[in-house]
Amino acid sequence: MQSRATQWASEGPRDENQAPGRIRAHDAWGLELPVLMEAMDARAVEFDLGEQNMHAALGVITGRLCILMRPGLSDAQVAFAARSLLAHYIHRPYPVLGFWPETEGQGATVEEVDDLPESVAAEPPEATADVLDLYGDGHWAPKDGWRCDEEVFAELKDVAVLHLKGVVEDIPKDMYPLPKGLGAVVAAGYDDEGVAHPLVFLRGDLPTGLQADLLGFCLASVAGSEYENWQPDENGLIFVGTEAGPVRGPGAALLGALMVQRLGRRPGDCAFKLLDPPEETVPVSEMAA
Repeated sequence: MQSRATQWASEGPRDENQAPGRIRAHDAWGLELPVLMEAMDARAVEFDLGEQNMHAALGVITGRLCILMRPGLSDAQVAFAARSLLAHYIHRPYPVLGFWPETEGQGATVEEVDDLPESVAAEPPEATADVLDLYGDGHWAPKDGWRCDEEVFAELKDVAVLHLKGVVEDIPKDMYPLPKGLGAVVAAGYDDEGVAHPLVFLRGDLPTGLQADLLGFCLASVAGSEYENWQPDENGLIFVGTEAGPVRGPGAALLGALMVQRLGRRPGDCAFKLLDPPEETVPVSEMAA
């Protein structure tokens, strides 16, 4: 297979690149690593990257994706670096990328390298894939095949209300006008045993597909998945915007995207931007009334 990510991973309107056959950034984390590497026609080799702290680099060499790994990395470090580089490449194809781990925690930085070696092509190779075949019978394959957004959104609401004993409602009309760019407000209610139950309020005027992606993200956040350095406001509320970037790694964005996919929708970008609380907010109990 000749590589598979560029023509379908270019940046554009949110709903432009969501056909079931197109690789998206979350696939770099949801697929088995050998399957991902084969699908991207990528190979990994050990390479001396010099004295700097760069752990890995991605380069397009003779039309093929090559991931250069610093010798001595653990299997886990190799996998994290490879997935991080490929996720960035899928979202924004670039012929040379560098990967630096954070000194603390499990985060990382992927940067585009401007000083291109003469051996690297200026234009990265294009990519195609049958995503359904790639996931096969895996945990994140759509359990009932691809379905319309309305069906997926309805089942996500059932998961939240029936299985997680939560609440999913439209934001009340008397709360309008809403802060610019607001998509959802999420909080967690806790029972006597300390189990969290989601409280999610969505803008009712959004496209159903976007509502599904937002709801998946909100449910994943209540489940305790890490995401940036978010903290609820004094009323226990978190404000989620409609703008989103690509999934960059494990956490709420990835779990939300994969939940949506499991129910039958190819999610869009699900790393939703968090908004600062508006100057005046109301307690979640009043929103649910």
